[in-house]
Amino acid sequence: MRLSRSLPPILRLSGALVAVTALALAACGGPRYGSPRADALTPLREAFDAADRDGDENLTREEMAAGLPKLAPAFDAIDTDSNQRISTGELRSYLEWQRVLRAPPAGSRDPRL
Repeated sequence: MRLSRSLPPILRLSGALVAVTALALAACGGPRYGSPRADALTPLREAFDAADRDGDENLTREEMAAGLPKLAPAFDAIDTDSNQRISTGELRSYLEWQRVLRAPPAGSRDPRL
């Protein structure tokens, strides 16, 4: 007697749904192991790297003003450890926080809220 026939129909159906969902996600090109995760910094990563003239993975106030001028006024807010350098982690955190502040409240139907 096969195991699948001994299972109740609801368990067989849920197993089939899991298999179909996994196949659909794989076919859609979902996240793959080892691929970089897109986050708030991803769209600015090239600009950050170009602005980082000395290649130390940090931006000074001058590098920020030259390479990311729209964010330069927020330098002190982004520089959370006050070392006068912006790391990718600090910039990512700042951008994520700005995204949260702009998001409408959970369950809100009015996009202006």
